Amino acid sequence: MTTLESILLVTNVLTLVLYVSSKYKEGTNLSTIIKEVKDDIKSSSEVVSDLVSKATDIVFDESIQKTIKEFIMIVEEKNQIAKEKGESFLMGNEKKHAVIKRLSEWVANLSGSTEKAIGFVEDNQSKIESIIDDYISFSNKMHGKSTLSEAEKIIADRLNYKCE
Repeated sequence: MTTLESILLVTNVLTLVLYVSSKYKEGTNLSTIIKEVKDDIKSSSEVVSDLVSKATDIVFDESIQKTIKEFIMIVEEKNQIAKEKGESFLMGNEKKHAVIKRLSEWVANLSGSTEKAIGFVEDNQSKIESIIDDYISFSNKMHGKSTLSEAEKIIADRLNYKCE
């Protein structure tokens, strides 16, 4: 045993003695003290368990949005490679589903629970899809591709009709 381990052991024993002696009152027997200590340990473990479960909850914030964008870029890059090789590649909703699948796997790894990941994706599906649609639309516009929404297509058609 190292010196540090010895010091920690002595410190822990002293802390335990102080804790148990704080439970000792005039006229109390040992079984009452042990019962109080058990109750304290039980309540402490419940608090720690609650903290751990809260710590594994994934909150939809900027880091999630950044992660979604990174997964979009990964899916797009894999798609480009597949196109260049002449292999099949993802289109439209397939891309979106690939990004959502990656996100749910990532959340499952973070939280340690597939059920939590599914719940997270279901609870935030509209936000996730909105980020994917906005990012892909922006990316396509940056690359000169025309990916207009239905409303933008109607407006563009009407403008073209009036110009003719």
